[in-house]
Order: sequence, then C-alpha cells, then structure tokens
Amino acid sequence: MLKRTFISQALRRFQTFQSVPMFPGAWFQGVRNYLIETSETPNPDCLRFFSMELSFLPPGQSMDMPNSGHSYKSPLAEALFAVDGVDGLYFADEYITVTKCKDSSWEDLTVQIQESVNSFAESKHSILSEDGEQAVNVSNDDTEPKPDDDEVVLAVKELLATRIRPMLRSDGGNVRYVGMDDGAVYVMLEGACKTCPSSGATLKNGIERMLMHWIPEVVEVLEIDEDFAEDFRRQEEEKKAAAKKAADVPK
Repeated sequence: MLKRTFISQALRRFQTFQSVPMFPGAWFQGVRNYLIETSETPNPDCLRFFSMELSFLPPGQSMDMPNSGHSYKSPLAEALFAVDGVDGLYFADEYITVTKCKDSSWEDLTVQIQESVNSFAESKHSILSEDGEQAVNVSNDDTEPKPDDDEVVLAVKELLATRIRPMLRSDGGNVRYVGMDDGAVYVMLEGACKTCPSSGATLKNGIERMLMHWIPEVVEVLEIDEDFAEDFRRQEEEKKAAAKKAADVPK
C-alpha cells in the first residue's frame, strides 16, 4: 500500500481557494504578506510550500520543472531558481514542491523561498508565461479515455487517476501515464516522487503491486524519462498509422 503522510495538511489542501482568480492570466491579488507554510515529503530533498490564501494553477493542473532549463515557463519559477540551492520545481494547483541541491540545507533555503513567493505575489505578475500556458499538464489528460483504448488500458488509467495519483499528490509528487505494451505499463514520476530515495519502492511496491493486483494483464510498471516517452508515443502513432493503412487495403 502506498505510504500516505501528513494527512492533516493534505485534507487542508483540498479546501477551495477563493482569494485568487484562476488561469489563464491569473495573478496574486493584494500587496501583503501571505503565510507560506511547509510540509515534509518522503523525499528529504523535497519540501512542499503552500498557502491557504493562494492557488498556483487551476484545479488539477500541474507542471514539472526538474531543472532551471524549464524556468522560461514561469516568472515565478525564474524567481525560485534564482535562489541558490534550488534544483527543481513541481507546480500543482495548491502547492509548489521544491527540490534542493544535495549539499544545501532547508534551514538556509526555506525563508528565501517563502520570501520569493511573497515578493512575486506582490508583483501581480502572471505565474505562467505564454510558453508555460501551452506546456501545463491539463488535469488528468494522460488518463482520459481515448477511442482506441482497450479494456485493460482503461482499467489502468482509472486506477492511476482515482487511487494512485491522489496519494502521490498528497506527498508532493505525481505519476503520469505514458502507455502500455506487452503487459508493461510505462509511467513518468514527477515532483517529490521523481528524486526520492524510495522512488523504486514507490514504483514497485506501490504502483506496480496495485496495478498487478487488480489487473492481471499488467506484468510490470516501468519508469521512463521524457525523451523515452516521446519516442514511445511516436512509435505508437506509427503503429496505428500502419494498422489503419493495412486495414484500408482492398482484400
């Protein structure tokens, strides 16, 4: 069973945030100091930052920025990556998961990150750039049913969306479905889950065990990176195109 931590913070996170308009073009309202709280994650190098008064993305949306090369997607990300020691960011609707460099300490970073969020809130700038608005992950778009999904794929997507993803998000991370081939389910881990020392256990003892228990056709779950995911998607599209072409050939 997947580990669930900090239940009280997770429950608070699901409350409706009314003080900030939603995207596109949303910005923090008011010139004031917000209470930016933190909660630990199973990953000692990741910390969740949240406020009961702020919302960072529309409900259910997320954006993974594993390094500063992705900072062009968000002015807020640029400000946070400017803090010495910040190594990665994961934006969700109600929180930001910050990954620190191994040789940095939260004692040094926490206040700087809180101040950066507050300063950005006072600026009234949009959190996402135009590029970021195009790149943001739409709520559960990877697990939405598609016309060519078979029953097994639909079952995998449903379990990921309804049982597995909520538990990972409560720990400051996420899982995204990429595809399935010969019984192997390909996923990408994001946020705190991606760099966690126990990510292998999360993948095998949590995600894989649950999927294999409920769906006998699943034989393993494999974590892949974005490059592999793009190759996989391209190959799947090529297979579909070839199958369609073969079906259109007169017999």
